[in-house]
Amino acid sequence: RPDTTTFDVANGIYTAINAGATVINLSLSGDGGSPLLSALIQESYKGGVLFFGAAGNQPSTSPTYPAAYPEVVAVTAGDKKGNLAPYANRGSFVDVIAPGISLVEYNGQSYLVSGTSASTAYVSGTAAGYRSSGKTANQVEQYIRESMAVKPAPRP
Repeated sequence: RPDTTTFDVANGIYTAINAGATVINLSLSGDGGSPLLSALIQESYKGGVLFFGAAGNQPSTSPTYPAAYPEVVAVTAGDKKGNLAPYANRGSFVDVIAPGISLVEYNGQSYLVSGTSASTAYVSGTAAGYRSSGKTANQVEQYIRESMAVKPAPRP
């Protein structure tokens, strides 16, 4: 929602963590960081909470937040061949790549969703599955960062 504030996002994260969440999907992005959000993510990360953030759909190399925070695994979108999607943000702040198109079933309807938010949902779900199997936050993060790392573009 366009009227959502940084405080609203921080409050949502705080509420989710207090309810037992160990994996947080941040399928949202903006151009600037927030001291409040950064501090909350840092402290929660130290406590074993994993964060995954959408890199954005501009396609730009400029960092977006909260994905660009060091404690957040920044996710970009790929096509069916694993190449960077033409609309997806890229750059040094991006950590992993995942499918950027997904078919979602909801209330008897099918919806095609695309973008780095869809990619972030894919990675967050994968991480939650691994966490539920008894893996530690560090084990899950290492697996995600290694197995889904952005590969260098092929040379022409």
